[in-house]
Amino acid sequence: MKEKELRDHAKCSRCGKGIGHTGLPFFWTVRAVRYGIDAGALRRQAGLEMMLGSPALAQVMGPDEDMAQPVMDRSITLCEECALSVMGLLESCPE
Repeated sequence: MKEKELRDHAKCSRCGKGIGHTGLPFFWTVRAVRYGIDAGALRRQAGLEMMLGSPALAQVMGPDEDMAQPVMDRSITLCEECALSVMGLLESCPE
């Protein structure tokens, strides 16, 4: 990360303090993307699956279009102290 980008992340989005206030040289950036299902693409793929009789075959033969579109994309910066709650969420979810 270059200096300009680091300056953009210098303040915690949650507590408003500088990212180094904990005394640790670490911080987090968290990105959340909300998606909406494309109903038309979903219907087209389901129709192809029914016509071909196999979801695996339809996946290979289909147009491979996006089935969901991003509707919100947000990134936040968290200091180590504020990231503790997020780390618990990350550790509880399998990869």
